[in-house]
Amino acid sequence: MRSTTHPRTRAFTLVELLVVIGIIAVLIAILLPALQSARRQAAQVQCASNMKQIALGIIQYINDNKGTHPPAMISDSANNGGSNTDPTNPYPDGWYWASELMNRKYVAAPNILKAGSTEFQFNTQSVFRCPEALPPEYHPPFAGTSAATLGMYPTDKKNSIATYGMANNPRLDGQEPYAIAAQYQLNCVSSGSDTVFGPSGVNSMPFVFFNANRNGSAGAGPGLGGQLALPGYTRRITQVKKSALLCMLSEATALNWALGGTGFTPKTQVVDGKTLWLTAMGARHGKSSDRAQALSNVAFFDGHVSLVETKPLSTYVNDAAVGGTPNIPQSLGVVFTLRQAR
Repeated sequence: MRSTTHPRTRAFTLVELLVVIGIIAVLIAILLPALQSARRQAAQVQCASNMKQIALGIIQYINDNKGTHPPAMISDSANNGGSNTDPTNPYPDGWYWASELMNRKYVAAPNILKAGSTEFQFNTQSVFRCPEALPPEYHPPFAGTSAATLGMYPTDKKNSIATYGMANNPRLDGQEPYAIAAQYQLNCVSSGSDTVFGPSGVNSMPFVFFNANRNGSAGAGPGLGGQLALPGYTRRITQVKKSALLCMLSEATALNWALGGTGFTPKTQVVDGKTLWLTAMGARHGKSSDRAQALSNVAFFDGHVSLVETKPLSTYVNDAAVGGTPNIPQSLGVVFTLRQAR
């Protein structure tokens, strides 16, 4: 009887296996930074696309409203709930620019507030959501009006938290509740100081937060109705002299990201021995030469979006402004005030 022999299968030795594992580890180490860089670049492009859609929605709103800019925000009549204590306010439930753009169908986005629900319902596909910002489902959004919401430097994670503005549920006007969690903010100033918030103010931004806490301090009549009736205080597109140079929308969290300091002055902070301006502007993309600053998308009034470095903003400060109050700094074509855009 003839015996049959089978060829012997050669197995990997331990040394060969370790060599293969080492080669794979080296390839991963080489490819991972490139993949991470590609992912972040794709997120930055998606963020810019989001901002362009929002900017075009704002431009359409302005055109439909005879050149009038939407308010950044209007306080509600009863401080987020309760009875209507300010009968002069035409918006008893308040106004938040992102929610109104969605509700009036200028920008397609999912409503995060449902009737009868006490919780926000977030959607990863929202155009108001930056892919490099903190997911709102893991970090509750801010109401957006407190200085506590402002970051201490542009890369601060606080500047990546969503803001929902006004969100009464149920609403005083009987409508279905609606709200948007936005990780972008209009270039706005809070009402109150005539030299700042007024149409000729040194730090006069293109959008206004009509703040109930500032009633009367700018020569307004009673209540928010008196503020809204002030001639020239509701911004108009005719005040924008250079649409390609005036910031409309920035990556930021709170409404007062540009004027986050006391007395309507820009908020400054010293980090690593450097004085930083516009510390609440969100720097979410790329990286800069220090840990506090990076890159941010900015949308302009002509509808285009540019990626800018936050660091040079500290080098364009005019300390000789009216009343000793510094102007908002400008750099790389980014202009923040109506006055500087002339």
